Amino acid sequence: MNRLIKILLSLVLVLASCTQSSNNNKPAPASAEQNDQKVPQQSLPQSIIRSDYAKGEVTSLCLASIDSANKSLDVIAGVSEENRTIDNTILALENTTANLSDSTTPLTFMGYVSTNADISAEGTDCESKVGQFYVDTFTRRDLYDSLTHVIPRNQNEARLLMITIDSFEQSGLRLSDEILTQVRDLKGKLAAIETEFSANLNSDATTVVFSEAELSGVPADYIAGLHKNADGLLIVNTKESDYPIVMQNADQSATRKKMMQGYLNRAGAVNTPLLTAAVSLRAQIANLMGYKTWADYKTKGRMAKDSATVLDFLNSLKAKLAKSNKQDMARVLKFKQESEPRSVKLDQWDISYYSNQLQKRDYSVDDEKIREYFPADVVITGLFQVYSKMLGVRFEEVTNVQNWATDVKFYAIHESSDDHLIGYFYTDFFPRAGKYDHAAAFPLISGRVLPNGKYSLPVSSIVANLNPPVNGKPSLLAQDDVTTIFHEFGHIMHQTLTRAPYASLSGSSVAQDFVEAPSQMLENWVWSPEILNLLSGHYLDHSQKLPADLLQKMIAAREFNQGYGYTKQLLYALFDMSLHTQSGVVDPNKIFTDLYKQIVGQEPLAGQQFPASFGHLMGGYDAGYYGYLWSEVYAQDMFTQFPVNNLTSPEVGMRYRKSILEPGNMKDALELMTDFLGREPNSDAFFKKLHI
Repeated sequence: MNRLIKILLSLVLVLASCTQSSNNNKPAPASAEQNDQKVPQQSLPQSIIRSDYAKGEVTSLCLASIDSANKSLDVIAGVSEENRTIDNTILALENTTANLSDSTTPLTFMGYVSTNADISAEGTDCESKVGQFYVDTFTRRDLYDSLTHVIPRNQNEARLLMITIDSFEQSGLRLSDEILTQVRDLKGKLAAIETEFSANLNSDATTVVFSEAELSGVPADYIAGLHKNADGLLIVNTKESDYPIVMQNADQSATRKKMMQGYLNRAGAVNTPLLTAAVSLRAQIANLMGYKTWADYKTKGRMAKDSATVLDFLNSLKAKLAKSNKQDMARVLKFKQESEPRSVKLDQWDISYYSNQLQKRDYSVDDEKIREYFPADVVITGLFQVYSKMLGVRFEEVTNVQNWATDVKFYAIHESSDDHLIGYFYTDFFPRAGKYDHAAAFPLISGRVLPNGKYSLPVSSIVANLNPPVNGKPSLLAQDDVTTIFHEFGHIMHQTLTRAPYASLSGSSVAQDFVEAPSQMLENWVWSPEILNLLSGHYLDHSQKLPADLLQKMIAAREFNQGYGYTKQLLYALFDMSLHTQSGVVDPNKIFTDLYKQIVGQEPLAGQQFPASFGHLMGGYDAGYYGYLWSEVYAQDMFTQFPVNNLTSPEVGMRYRKSILEPGNMKDALELMTDFLGREPNSDAFFKKLHI
C-alpha cells in the first residue's frame, strides 16, 4: 500500500502525514537555501520507538502531548500583530505540530502492531484524538490570521508558508464563522469514523474452517501449520498471507468460493455503514467548502488538480485495458473448459486458481517451487545490498533494543561515504493477531532541522504479512511478496533519506498522486536477472541460486494476465471516484458490484461486502486511489534513466536520491521529475509497458 501509507494520512486533510520531530517547543530556525548541507546527528536513544507501555500510559501520554501542543498554539496565536515574525508564527507552528507528531505517532502506531490488546486499543483511540486535534488546529482563525502577513526570508520559508496557508484555507478558513464551525464539526465526526473503520479491520479475526479433503491441492506444508477446532476442522484465517495460498491452489470450486466469501465479507457488518456515513460527511464538507464533489476538494493541490482530469485519465485507460482483459479472461476460461467442458463462464473465485494452473502449464512457473528459492532472510539481505549500492548507504542491525514483537528488527542507516548516521527503520514482516493486515511503510519520526541546528534522524517501519516459518522451514516468499517488499522498502528510503528542512514537507509527504511513483519504479528491479540472482538462494542451500531456466520462465510469464491486473486497479480507482463524485446517500456495495460487472466483465460473488475491507478509502486514499495508476506513469518514466544491465548504478542511484528522495515536498513533483530526467516527463514508457 503505499501503496501509502497509512499512519497519519487518515488524520487530516493535508498536513496529517507530515509533522514529526522532537520534544522541543522552540521555533525552528530559518533553514539553508539548499539541502546539500551536512547536518549533525542525534543519539540513538531518542530514536527508539517504545512499546513497553503500562495500561493507561499511551492515553495519558497522548493527552499530555495534545495539551502541550494546544498551549504552544495559544502562544503563537497570542502574538500581537506588530510583533509577529517568521520565527514566532509559521516556524513556531511547524515546530509545534512536528513535536506533537514525534510524540504521538509512535503511540498511534501501537494501534497497528502492538501484541497487547489494551495498548493497541489506546493507540487507536490516540489516533482519533490526534485527528481531532488537527481538525481543530487547521480551522483556528487566530492561527490562520497570524500567518497571513509575515514575510519569508528565503525560498524554503516561502514554500512552507504557502503550503501551510493553503492547508488552512482547504480546511475552511475563507468561510464564514458559521460555516467554518459546521465544517469543523463534520471533519471531527469524519476523523472518528475513519479511525473506527481502520480499527475494525485491524482487529478482524474472521476465519474459515475446512476439512482436509476440502483443502485438496493446497500445499501440504501450509496445511501442516494450521490449527484445528474442537470438531477437528482446519482453521484458515483470512489474512493476506493465507488467502492467496488457498485461492491459487485449492482444486475444489466450493472451497475457493467459501474462502472468498469469508475474505470479502471481513468487517462487513460494522464497516459498511461507517463507509456510507463517511462518504455522506465528505460530500457535505465539500459542498460547504464550495466544491461540487469531495473528489474535486481532495484533488486540489495534487498533480491532477481536479476530478475531471482524473476521470479523463481513468476513462482513457478503460477501453484500452478492456481488450487486454478480455483476452486474458478468455484464455483462462478456455483452460478451465479443458477440465470442465460444460463451463461457459469464469466465476470470480475461479480466476486465481485457473490462472495459477495455466501459468504452471504454459510457462512451467510453479509458485511453490519458486518460493523455495526465496527464503525471506536471503531476500532481505539481497534487498539491502541492492539499495545500499544504488543509494550510497549502509544498513546495520541495532541489537539490544526492546521491540514490540520478538521477530521485529531495528536497523541504522549510515552514509557509505563517511559512515555518519542518517536514519533508522524497523522491519515487522510476519502476521500475528491484531496486526495491520496489509503491507505498508509507516513514518514514525520525520527528518527536519531541529531548533538546535541538528537534523532529527528519521525513523520508519515496514510492516508486512509474509508467510511465517513453519515445520522447520523458513519463511518462503512468492514473487509477488518479493515485489511487495521492494515496493514498501522504496517508501522507507523516501522517508528516511530525506533532507528537507521541515517535517511537514519531508520524506514521502509529497503530492499524493506522486507518492507511489518512487516505489512503483523499484518494482522493476525484481525482474532483472542480475537482481534476482542477489535475492535468491534455495532454503536448503543458499549457494543454489534461482536456476537460469526457471528465471527465464518467470520473466517470460511477467506479463501473464497483465491486462486483468491493471483492470482491477482501474476498477478500484473508478469505484473510489464514483463514491466521491456522487451526492446523496450511496450504496457502496451496489456501486462496486455494478462497476465490477462493467469493468471486469463478469458476475461478482453474490453478497460480498468488499468495500468494508477496502482500507484505502478510510486510510487517506479517498478520492486518491487513482494515484496508483497515475503515479506509475512517472514511475516508468523514471525507470528509463537506469541502465538495464546495471540497475544498481551508484551514479544514477545518487542522482535519483538527490533529485527525488531527499527534497521531499520542497519542490512540486513535476519539478522533481524534470530535475531527475533532465526533461519534462512523458507517458511513453507507461503505455509501452501496457502495450497500449
